[in-house]
Amino acid sequence: MLSRIAWVIGFACLAALAALPLAVSASPHGHIAELAQFLDRSTPAPARQEIFAAWRQAALEGDADAQYVVGTIYRRGDAVQPPAVERSADQARRFLSTAAGHGRLLAMAKMAELELAEERPLEAMIWTQIYGTYCGWVRNDNPSDYGEHNEREPTLYFEDLLRRVSERMREKLGGQNEEQVLQQLNAFIGQHDKDIRADLARDGISPRWAGGGAKFKPRSGSRGFAVPLRQMLSEWVLEFAADGSLRSAEAFDALPSFVKASSHHSLASLSEMAPAADASNERYALQKIELRKGDRIGPVRAH
Repeated sequence: MLSRIAWVIGFACLAALAALPLAVSASPHGHIAELAQFLDRSTPAPARQEIFAAWRQAALEGDADAQYVVGTIYRRGDAVQPPAVERSADQARRFLSTAAGHGRLLAMAKMAELELAEERPLEAMIWTQIYGTYCGWVRNDNPSDYGEHNEREPTLYFEDLLRRVSERMREKLGGQNEEQVLQQLNAFIGQHDKDIRADLARDGISPRWAGGGAKFKPRSGSRGFAVPLRQMLSEWVLEFAADGSLRSAEAFDALPSFVKASSHHSLASLSEMAPAADASNERYALQKIELRKGDRIGPVRAH
C-alpha cells in the first residue's frame, strides 16, 4: 500500500530550466508525420539524421515541443540501426528539464525516471512530485492528503513511480525531509508556475505541433482486454486511413522503460479516428496510453 505521505521535494537543482529559451511563435503543422518517418526503420539513416537535426535546432531556438521530442529520443535511445542519435542522459536532461519548465507534463515524469536510473532519488522525488502536483494528484498545500482520489485518482504508472522513488529515498536518505521538501516544492511553483500554466500540455506535445482535432475511441467489443503491464505509460505514433481505421502503431516512448513499450501495442492497436473529410489530410497522431485502477482494457485514453 502506498504511503499517504506524498513526498514533495524542492527544485534547487533546476538551473537547467534557464538553459534554453521559450519559443514565442508556433511550430508549423506536420511534425507527427515527420516523427513517423523518423521511427520508420525503412527511412535511410541520413534522412533520419536530417529530421532530428531540424528538431534539435528548433529546440535550441526555444520550441518546447521540439525540446520534448529531442529530449525523449536522447533518453530512450534510437531503436533503429544504424542509430541516427546516440543515447545521452545528459542531453536528455538538458532538453526534458526545459520542456518540463515550459509546461510539458510528461517531461517531468521522464526527468524523474532519468534521475532514478542514475541513483539520484532526491532529484527523482523532486520531479515525481512536481509531475503529481500539475496532474492534480498531489496537493502542495497539504502533502499528507494523498490516497483518497475519487475522480482525480492517479494513474497506476504514477503510483508505481511514487512507490519506487519513495523506496530509494528511504534506502539512501532515510526519508526525513518532509518539511524541507514542502518548502522547496512551493518555491519551485512560485518561480515556474506562470511559464508552466501558460503553455500546459498534458500529453507530451501541444496541439500546435501534433496538429489537433483528432478524437479517438477503442474499437467496439474490446472490453476485458488483457494488458501485460498495467503500471506503465506509453506513447504511440499512430497512422490512420481516410476511413479512420488504424494503419500502423509505432512506439515513441514508454515509462519506466522504452524497451517494454511493446506490452501496450495491443492497446494502441484498438485505436480508431473519425473519418477524414478529405482523404489527402494527414492522418497521424501521438497518443498516450495509461491505466487507472478501475480500467479493464486500459482504456486507450485518447487526447
